[in-house]
Amino acid sequence: MTESETTIAALTGDRVVYRDLQPCDPSLPGLAELRDTLGVPTDMLPRKRDNAYARVIMALLNHAQSSRGAAPLQILLVLGDTENDRRMAAHLRAVSHLPVLAFIGVDQNDVPPRITWEGDTAEATRWAMLDAWHNQVMQRGHIGATPLDWSRVALLIDIDKTLLGPRGRADAPINAARADGAFLVAQEVLGVGRPDRATPLDEPAFRELYASLCRSEYHSLTLDNQDYTVFVTLLVAGGVLSLDELRQGMQDGVLTDFTTLLQAVVPRLPAALRDLHTAVHAANATGDPTPFKAFRHAEFAATVARMTDGRLTFCREVVTTARTLIERGVLCLAASDKPSEASYPTPEQAATGLRPLHRTSAQIR
Repeated sequence: MTESETTIAALTGDRVVYRDLQPCDPSLPGLAELRDTLGVPTDMLPRKRDNAYARVIMALLNHAQSSRGAAPLQILLVLGDTENDRRMAAHLRAVSHLPVLAFIGVDQNDVPPRITWEGDTAEATRWAMLDAWHNQVMQRGHIGATPLDWSRVALLIDIDKTLLGPRGRADAPINAARADGAFLVAQEVLGVGRPDRATPLDEPAFRELYASLCRSEYHSLTLDNQDYTVFVTLLVAGGVLSLDELRQGMQDGVLTDFTTLLQAVVPRLPAALRDLHTAVHAANATGDPTPFKAFRHAEFAATVARMTDGRLTFCREVVTTARTLIERGVLCLAASDKPSEASYPTPEQAATGLRPLHRTSAQIR
């Protein structure tokens, strides 16, 4: 790894959590261990917009802080890119009763550079303004008259489109990796290698169909869940139902959710999709929000490929800020909404040399 490259683990070690809220660091408690203590229902997987998510993150930070023998945390810092990151910072303030200073960034090059504070959360139109944010954090009155004990500060970094593939600058490869994963699975189950298919799968048409099903008009059915969206794309691409039938079913109230759709298509499934449908249906029936495992494994491989060849990069300003704070003694934890299936290699993928997402190097730009 060169000076122009890094990994997430170089900043955080294994203090990384993905969608399942099971830390990569086995010494940290996972959601299953924390549910009773935090009062998180057994059927709930908290997401960033939920107060319960902040309770879990705070528990992890406190545990990590205690494990390194440091005094209790006094200040939290949050780096993110979306409204959900803003909400999480607000929830962290509520559950921790600590000052939480947040930076919500995007490279918005069609507007002048500016940083705007609303309470203790700043929104910036350039990632390059992280340095200005850091300077203003030092002046906002939370530091006090005495020198700050940096070992009592924690930094929480959002991974997707903040640290990795910063929004507005280099986030397109993240979306492209999902599209690649979707097409790779489609090619495997619907491609020319199938005995019932004599012509290649039309890649441009498939990608256009996938992009259209990502639109908000289908969210009542897909809930903007990529597992659901990609599987619906496969059903339409495989001729199980047409887009017109899908829209009509949604309009008539016949196709009200993903579960209803899975049940409705059973009599119409071609042989190529039956085994896959069985697997997705079984996972969905258990309440698994990531039922399309094959797609997520393909997405992981496509993401790592983009990190390796330089298409998907780390945000220089986020890396620089994190390094500066870590050198002072700040505790650092990174979080991603990616499911674990899109973040860890399968045994077969690991055998080819693929490493977990947080231990995969990429360029810093």
